[in-house]
Amino acid sequence: MFPDDHDEMGAGETAIAYADDFLDAAVAKLDATFGQDYARANPALVAGYVQACAANLNSFMLAASNLPAGMEDMLSAMLDQAANEEPAPKPKRRK
Repeated sequence: MFPDDHDEMGAGETAIAYADDFLDAAVAKLDATFGQDYARANPALVAGYVQACAANLNSFMLAASNLPAGMEDMLSAMLDQAANEEPAPKPKRRK
């Protein structure tokens, strides 16, 4: 969904790429949920969806840029550990 080459683009190009992706996602999600051309008939809803996506990305980026020293390494280690863990066994059913 997000631009793969964002490190190669300038800030303006990256912002436009994200906005394009958010718009595509809004149209696809609204049409899939409410029927073909629903997004076209409801531009205010599309705008709200895009705005919510942008606000969410902004919050995420702000939080990520304010991580305390060492927190990024700790979170990375936790993600690596979680990705390598075996799922917990399902409990046996009582008969």
